[in-house]
Amino acid sequence: MNHHALRDLGAALALGLTTLLPIGQACAQTSAAPYPSKPVRVVVPVTSGGLQDTLARAITLELAKVWNQSVVVESRPGANGIIAADFVAKAPADGYTLLMSDSGPITINPFLYRKLPFDPVKDFQPVLAIAQVAYLMVANPQFAPNTLQEVFALARAKPAEINYASYGIGSSNHLETEALANHAGVKFTHVPYKGGAELMPALLSGQIQFALLGVAPALAGVKQGRLKAIVYGGGRRSALLPETQTMIEAGLVGYESRSWFGWFLPAGVPRAIAEKIAADAGKVIATPELANKYLVNAGLELLNLQTDAFAEFLKADRSKNEGRLKNIPLKMD
Repeated sequence: MNHHALRDLGAALALGLTTLLPIGQACAQTSAAPYPSKPVRVVVPVTSGGLQDTLARAITLELAKVWNQSVVVESRPGANGIIAADFVAKAPADGYTLLMSDSGPITINPFLYRKLPFDPVKDFQPVLAIAQVAYLMVANPQFAPNTLQEVFALARAKPAEINYASYGIGSSNHLETEALANHAGVKFTHVPYKGGAELMPALLSGQIQFALLGVAPALAGVKQGRLKAIVYGGGRRSALLPETQTMIEAGLVGYESRSWFGWFLPAGVPRAIAEKIAADAGKVIATPELANKYLVNAGLELLNLQTDAFAEFLKADRSKNEGRLKNIPLKMD
């Protein structure tokens, strides 16, 4: 091989190395820090021990195994979910802080509060709609009505004499009950409590007549005969209480009373991260073990709507709530 040929070969090899180098560097960069490369936290707007918190812990426990990384649940209760939502809205947009929320902070509070410290649409990226929870109207057995129409008839005969419990002013079950009363043209008296630990004894003792609750917290009382189920807010009857009519069957055409649980990231997190979380958590919630124990047996209905599908679902929910809440004379600061 002559001098020129050697020189040309050397130049070709050098060129090959320089073109290969960036590819090698790129591989090193992407493989060095795949998501997640550090602990992830899921912020919940409720105290520990309730339905939402229990579900969050079940999902994160399984997700930690998939990711080989710790996923922690952090409780930041208060102000109808505003404290937790505001914290996540202002968290770094790196994918390591998520919000688990129900409808309250995202699709109800905008129509309830005069001003919020965040924008529920612009400041969040929808990741995954996990499940729906329909409300069950449960009453003390001493309460005379056994059907929804009987409840309405009594309310018309004795305006404002029927009292009901909620988890607090502006809570989702407070607003769902007011929306139901408004729809039927009746009045109930609202008695707010701080949570299930206070509400349930008042309902069982007859201090209050009824409440709209999730199936899970009411089920034991109904099965024992200490509470009676009057009507269910789902689109079809609950598998756990198949004998209980839906609100639609009780005469409210197209009417459902429900909330949902879902995960959000702060706006600005790279879409690839949002899609990875949605896909991985979506597989976890669809496993029969988790779905049966934490969804079906808790009276929840699996949604598993990811990113764009969840965003569309939220649009419809916002529209529904805006329509229902505009006639309720309740505005909060």
